[in-house]
Amino acid sequence: MIPFGDQGGLKITTARWFTPVGRSITRRQLSDDDTEDPIPTKRERFHTDGGRVVYGGGGITPDVLAGDTIQPPVETNFMRALGANASHFRDAVTDYALYLKGTKGVTSPDFVVTQQMRDEVWNRMKARGIDIPRSVYEEAEPLVSRVIAFDIARYVFGGDAEFRRRASVDTALQKALELAHGAKNEHDLLKRAMAEAPAPEADSVDDGGGGGGQ
Repeated sequence: MIPFGDQGGLKITTARWFTPVGRSITRRQLSDDDTEDPIPTKRERFHTDGGRVVYGGGGITPDVLAGDTIQPPVETNFMRALGANASHFRDAVTDYALYLKGTKGVTSPDFVVTQQMRDEVWNRMKARGIDIPRSVYEEAEPLVSRVIAFDIARYVFGGDAEFRRRASVDTALQKALELAHGAKNEHDLLKRAMAEAPAPEADSVDDGGGGGGQ
């Protein structure tokens, strides 16, 4: 605890975290003094009480990876170009969604986002003073179309329609549903996930200690 007089104080807590079988789930962070990769090439391998193989030394990683966690460059460029106007872009999309609700311009929750819809949003962006190259906007079409689709679904058809729309493009959720389909229990589901998980190189270190869990 570092006291700051009448202004209060600063409390710093540091810890390393281990699962019941002794696996560290703390991921090292690269510091200015490090000359090596913070994640070791070979990671210790542990067995849980249920027989699963898990690895230490690299933080928590999912059994199965689905989708790309890195935003495409064209979408990054679009968000960078918007800068402080990102909220005004969202306002323009919402304004258009509400317009469609009032005019009943969309009649089915399975609507397709068209170029005309993107043009309408672009006009509303310009009206809000957003000045970015049109080419940057067009290149980010997948992102722009998703945002438009989600807002129209939400404001015209309700929260359930928005959820279904989001779920339809959520690769992680789709993969989870694929693995869960037909699984009899949690053990069966984990077995399926382990079968698809690429195993990193690891030292063969078994740990029989612990009382369950990873």
